[in-house]
Amino acid sequence: MPLPIIAIVGRPNVGKSTLFNRIIRSRRAVVDPMPGVTRDRHYSEAEWSGVHFTLVDTGGYLPAGEGDELSESVTEQAMIAANESDMVLFVADAETGFTDIDLDLARLILRQKVPALFIANKVDDPSRIGTAWDLQRIGMGDPFAVSAKTGYQVGDMLDELIARLQRLKPAFPETPPAEELSLAIIGAPNSGKSSLVNRLAGTERMVVSEIPGTTRDAVDTIISYHGRRVRLIDTAGLRRKRFRQQGLEFYCTLRALRALERCDVAVIMLDAVVGLTQGDIRLLNQAANNGVGVILAVNKWDAVEKDEKSADIWLSEWRNRAPSLSWIPVLFISALTGQRSIKVIEEAFSIKTEREKRISTSKINDDIGSLMMRTPPPAVKGKHIRIKYGTQVESLPPQFVFFARHAGLIREPYRRFIEKAIRDMYGFRGVPVKVVFREK
Repeated sequence: MPLPIIAIVGRPNVGKSTLFNRIIRSRRAVVDPMPGVTRDRHYSEAEWSGVHFTLVDTGGYLPAGEGDELSESVTEQAMIAANESDMVLFVADAETGFTDIDLDLARLILRQKVPALFIANKVDDPSRIGTAWDLQRIGMGDPFAVSAKTGYQVGDMLDELIARLQRLKPAFPETPPAEELSLAIIGAPNSGKSSLVNRLAGTERMVVSEIPGTTRDAVDTIISYHGRRVRLIDTAGLRRKRFRQQGLEFYCTLRALRALERCDVAVIMLDAVVGLTQGDIRLLNQAANNGVGVILAVNKWDAVEKDEKSADIWLSEWRNRAPSLSWIPVLFISALTGQRSIKVIEEAFSIKTEREKRISTSKINDDIGSLMMRTPPPAVKGKHIRIKYGTQVESLPPQFVFFARHAGLIREPYRRFIEKAIRDMYGFRGVPVKVVFREK
């Protein structure tokens, strides 16, 4: 049974993202004094009193004609989130009082007949709780006065939320869902990350615009693939260092990189029209260093003039420019047309299995040990290096340790030789493999 969905809605800058972070107990949504920072629907699981639910942070609502084309798209996303939710947290600002925009949004929520809990936020000082009651004129009933910033009465508000949920649907599950595949979509601005998420999700969940940098948060979308749960993490585009700005963009970049810390597989997307850049190679190395599975998705392949040899030529250039990353699978896709897009998920599940693989110590010593006997490390300064035995000490990602005499004298080329042998014998496609030599 799916988790209940709770959407946080309100006009810009009323503290929706701050409340979102407070409830999930993590700084997942970007918070900034500038209105309109949240542009996408931002999904995350949350739990209170043993009840698990999906919380959705949305962009600020603006009536038609109040903003530009991008603002209208953000508003549409907020309305979609409200429509697909089991309950809405309608947030208003107790500091500034109600506005015509609040009234307009309240009418929409009431018209959709979605159950709503009315929140008066920014009651940072309990002595000012009376100011929240002025918001009754919005027409959403008595407001629940809270401070998302300090946490004032947020716990009481969540108690009320859970009580209302259980009255609506007593059968809501109290345990988290089954194991999932976590897939981070990462790349340069305008490489098609949000388009791929929309294609895989089968709906317009992410704001897509030709304006680079539309996505600012690392945004989670949950989908099901043949009964298996997949978490798609769309991230802010990572610019070259010389183009990075301070403040908001810095934190967006930081959150995109943090997505690498919580995913099983990272899909590094590049624009086929632009071609492979040093920034793409840097991202691939960053993902490999983080120990996650990696896929290189060459997007917009439909826009490239090509023949039957184009893919082979591209792969040959790829192997020449990044020979140490040749274990990363390359997919030529088009998020716009859907060409081979579903292969991304199929490949990711395969890589997740490879990432969890363990090889027995006896097999390692029979296979790799025999190879080392035939091709030992070269002697250094008259000292002969003898490798005694090896074992896999970790998975996620796989790490192999070989114990040797004079282990500190073993050079990088021999380590790469052993890593290649491990891949040739055991697979680990799309998975970084760590090989370590230690003194016996």
